[in-house]
Amino acid sequence: MSSGSLLLVLLVLGCLQSFTEANNAKTPEQCCFKFQTNKIPLRLIKGYKETRLDCTKAGIVFILNNGRRVCADPGLLWVKNHMKNIDLRFFSELIQPQSSR
Repeated sequence: MSSGSLLLVLLVLGCLQSFTEANNAKTPEQCCFKFQTNKIPLRLIKGYKETRLDCTKAGIVFILNNGRRVCADPGLLWVKNHMKNIDLRFFSELIQPQSSR
């Protein structure tokens, strides 16, 4: 094999590798496949985020104080209430002047 052909093969392999890595950048770690069945105490939750739109199931990912992430069904009443309370907590922190903290 000539050096030009070898260079071309290496170039094609490098392009394929970068293409597959770019496709794998959207890992399913932001999707929920199973939901927490028991209510999580609000005091243990630091925040939440919604799953991506391309996930097969819509879900809410609660971020706990210890860094753990737990999926919950967004259709459940306790999940909706927790989301509202976390939003209120977040907005009240924004409104409070920093000098009173």
